[in-house]
Amino acid sequence: MKFFKSPWHFDKFRKDEDGEYVKCLGRFIGNFEEEIALARSRPLVAQRYNEQNYNHAANKPSLGHIEEDKANPEGKPSSVMFNKINFDKTPDDYPTFMKVLNFLHLDTNDKLTCKMNDQYPNDQLMWHVDNLPGNPVKDRVIDNPDFIYNPDKIRFLVMIEDWEPGQILQFGNKVYTQWQAGMVLSWEWSTLPHMTFNGSWKKRAALQITGTATEKTWNFVRAGHQYHKYII
Repeated sequence: MKFFKSPWHFDKFRKDEDGEYVKCLGRFIGNFEEEIALARSRPLVAQRYNEQNYNHAANKPSLGHIEEDKANPEGKPSSVMFNKINFDKTPDDYPTFMKVLNFLHLDTNDKLTCKMNDQYPNDQLMWHVDNLPGNPVKDRVIDNPDFIYNPDKIRFLVMIEDWEPGQILQFGNKVYTQWQAGMVLSWEWSTLPHMTFNGSWKKRAALQITGTATEKTWNFVRAGHQYHKYII
């Protein structure tokens, strides 16, 4: 079921409205602090951008962002974008995180990716499309057979700490700042260019949950509003 517009228009001066390509669905109200502290007390895995693997056409291998390294020799595409822990691997340790996951009603018979990612000061996830390595400019994206649109897949980002100045989320031309703990976003992640950056003095914790949407999932997205609150 298609909810968000796709593909993006690639006009960097056009104003994107909340709900077109990305939507703020409200806030989860719960105690995240103890589970954040627990996750941070354990070894978090450094996730580098060029180590990401993406699904290409069936007759091509799954590649990371190696080609982007070649195209960006002046930059640092091998830098850490965040440190992560897969909280669903030890669900009893993270009951509040699991309540968020269960609230989303994703298809548990299909693959779920459930991370708490901790973006440290100066970490960044550079401007990208998840299913197409390299710079997501229009002439590389539109009509590219490797640009895979997954209409049944959906991703949620739940910001589990209050915003700090210098922390930025950008999806298409929509920029989010000044969030409160529990803010939840969803977007057409398989085709929409996006980035995150932590230019603050503190770590930036978030839950990143990706899976196959059910009808209840889409109902939540349709009904969501930035002022809604969900007690968990």
